[in-house]
Amino acid sequence: MARYLLAASPLAGHVMPMLRIAADLQGRGHHVTMLTGAQYRDRISRCGIHTIDLPLAGQPSAQCGRSVVSTWLPTLMNRLLAGRSEMRSVFIDPMTAQYEALLGALHSADVDAVLCDVAFTGAVPLILSKLRRPPIVVCGVGPLTLSSADTPPFGMAWQPRPNTDYRMMNRFVHHVLFADIQAEFNRCVSDLGSPPSPVFLTDWPVLADRLLQLTIPALEFPRRDLPPSVVFTGPVLPRAESTESPTPGWLTDRPASTVVHVTQGTWNNDDPADLIRPTLDALGQRSDLLLVVTTGRPGQTTVPGRVPSNTYITDYLPYSELLPYVDVMITNGGYGGVHEALSHGIPLIIAGGSADKPEVAARVRATGAGITLDAKRLSPSRISIAVDDILSNARYRAAARVLAADIAETNAFDTIADTLTGFTPEHRPVPLRLEQ
Repeated sequence: MARYLLAASPLAGHVMPMLRIAADLQGRGHHVTMLTGAQYRDRISRCGIHTIDLPLAGQPSAQCGRSVVSTWLPTLMNRLLAGRSEMRSVFIDPMTAQYEALLGALHSADVDAVLCDVAFTGAVPLILSKLRRPPIVVCGVGPLTLSSADTPPFGMAWQPRPNTDYRMMNRFVHHVLFADIQAEFNRCVSDLGSPPSPVFLTDWPVLADRLLQLTIPALEFPRRDLPPSVVFTGPVLPRAESTESPTPGWLTDRPASTVVHVTQGTWNNDDPADLIRPTLDALGQRSDLLLVVTTGRPGQTTVPGRVPSNTYITDYLPYSELLPYVDVMITNGGYGGVHEALSHGIPLIIAGGSADKPEVAARVRATGAGITLDAKRLSPSRISIAVDDILSNARYRAAARVLAADIAETNAFDTIADTLTGFTPEHRPVPLRLEQ
């Protein structure tokens, strides 16, 4: 039996895949502890997993990036401004408290390996330090952030052009546009007693012993210079929830022939006007459609304004029950939800303007499994046209089914367990105990 510490930045889209990994490892007989925000303690404890609370200072702001986005600025400028805000709020500001909490957890117990999500930068000073440490494995709970000669800088959400070398563009973004951000990042690392990072902030996962990217290669841009430490595991999909209740009749006995699912995900989802309301205005009069809306906010089972008669709104539905009936999913591009939809062969309409969601959208668009809409210029007419396009063109569903077949060939939990097995005492690249 091994002992694993899983550290997760307390964002729902990060905690949930890490919790699934933790539950699987515990089910294999390992001892597992999770370090994350106290707001997830009860949910984690219900899985029988020991928790350590991450201090508030180690948590990113839920509103990062929103205040700097403007409707009149060009899309790329908005992404650059939001990216600066998000890098500070998610990656830099929480680092010190995360690092101190991580050290405390490692000092209190022997650990065979640390698994952290890509936003848990508290691991960076430990990786760069001279402290003796257990192996550190990063879990890619969002699109791959690593720089490459084959891809534009992360955050621009551009699809790579064939036979284009992006190294100069990446250097300009890293060393000019974001030079001050990198300086802040390194200053924080140095204040914790470690040498500065040899790579740009978004490249920090290459410093870890492994990067487990929770997707399939077809949902990433090809990189000829991909580091050998990167392992594609496939998505960590939730187990089907056991329930004694049958699927609700409003879903199985619906008069409408087509089901459209609408969600704003779990991050920056407080304003239904971003996506839910425009979708209701676009499709609310169509008797051929059933709109199933999940708000993603506990207890919020309605939205301001008129709710059309063809619409069902709730805060949450198990995707194992809902998605088998869904024909189109309209989403802001959350990484987990996109993978769950594609695992069912569901084509997507993505309108995501914050965090890494434009990057998720760009990857889906490149596969042909969906349509992307500019969140800044979202309108009911654009949504209506996109839905009709998806429903009238079989190529979108065909592309989604190809991805579903690829996903079905993976077993993320086995791949993760096998990777960790490589860090047995005989193979561990660094000593087990943390010593000063």
